[in-house]
Amino acid sequence: MRRFSPVICMSIAACVVLSSCGSSSSDTPATTADAATTTASTSTPVTPTTALSADFYTAPTDLSTLQPGDLIRSSIVSTTNDFTAFTVLYASRSVSDAPIAVSGMVWVPNAPTKGNPLVSYAHGTTGIADECAPSKSNGSGETGVIANILVSKGYIFAATDYEGLGTEGVHPYVVGVSEARSMLDIIRAARQLTESNGKSVVWGHSQGGGAALMASEVAPKYAPDAQVVGAIGGAPVVELDKLGSVFTVTDSFGFMFMVAAGFRAAYPDIDLSKVMTQKGLDMVALAESTCTDVIMKARGTDVKTYLSVDSLNTEPLLSRLQENTPGNIATDVPIFVYHGEADELIPASTSLQYLERACATGGYNIQRKTYAGATHVDVLFSASTDIQTWIADRFNGAAPTPTPCA
Repeated sequence: MRRFSPVICMSIAACVVLSSCGSSSSDTPATTADAATTTASTSTPVTPTTALSADFYTAPTDLSTLQPGDLIRSSIVSTTNDFTAFTVLYASRSVSDAPIAVSGMVWVPNAPTKGNPLVSYAHGTTGIADECAPSKSNGSGETGVIANILVSKGYIFAATDYEGLGTEGVHPYVVGVSEARSMLDIIRAARQLTESNGKSVVWGHSQGGGAALMASEVAPKYAPDAQVVGAIGGAPVVELDKLGSVFTVTDSFGFMFMVAAGFRAAYPDIDLSKVMTQKGLDMVALAESTCTDVIMKARGTDVKTYLSVDSLNTEPLLSRLQENTPGNIATDVPIFVYHGEADELIPASTSLQYLERACATGGYNIQRKTYAGATHVDVLFSASTDIQTWIADRFNGAAPTPTPCA
């Protein structure tokens, strides 16, 4: 029997979840052959033209004059009676604060107003290679299905590809600071694209769940203009220093190579040759050049073949993992965490540990809810009503109900 990759499973789940919630749009939008594109400045409204550049994902030679969130170019990829979908390239900042370009997608209601609320979504694991960027498939998977529903409710929907996923460089996989900045800066870019200025909610699942939680902490200082009024972390990748030990004793330890590649990309001082054998380094290279192939290839093999130490949790990697784990910086952004109690990839105990640490830190407003019998993927179905209600409540100004600290 064929075994689907995590990203395929996620896309199937998203289709089941969101189609069950109802939508005012009928069909999944088709990609237009003659996509439109434009280069934008912060002072001029963006008006798409008629030709998509072959090097759309290539950043301008000089990014130094751009501010985080500045829209570099956009491209119409599909239209329906309800919305228009764009691919976008926008300015952001790396972990080292270097100017970079990041790609993503933005779905806009066909009758936008200046007050349209916005949801910034961070996707689950698709891989590290550029070809794995959701915008390269015009958002046909997880992000596109979710967008189809939320835009029908009047929301602008923005979905980052993340740094280095589609654009130059290696994607800093699960490096929370990088992912948070990508999520927040696409809000700014979407606001330029639509000339709107409403409030926003950040939401992500799995890899994206950790990104959204980090965005809730980064937003007040990094992007106060994004007006983030809520954050949702679904089955989030948190407690990074503990997940390594989980991955090494399960069929999912191929994720370990993606984590290693991502952190080395963000922090060049990390020398993987000190903790991995040559076979391990070869697997890291495979992770960098493919989507989820490394996860499949690692299954059924002995993790000791790839490591020259007992654990990857050695310095400086250990400190970097802890720095990119949310729950350490107080935030006034309300947070909702959902998790399946039968999650086979990210144990529900990790989001409980996140909650406990945030409680110890203080200054958080977190509601955590678990769903009996729900796995990593189908928790999207179990939590779908709660997610949509929670988003609407944040935009309506309703007071959140946090889970009491023990």
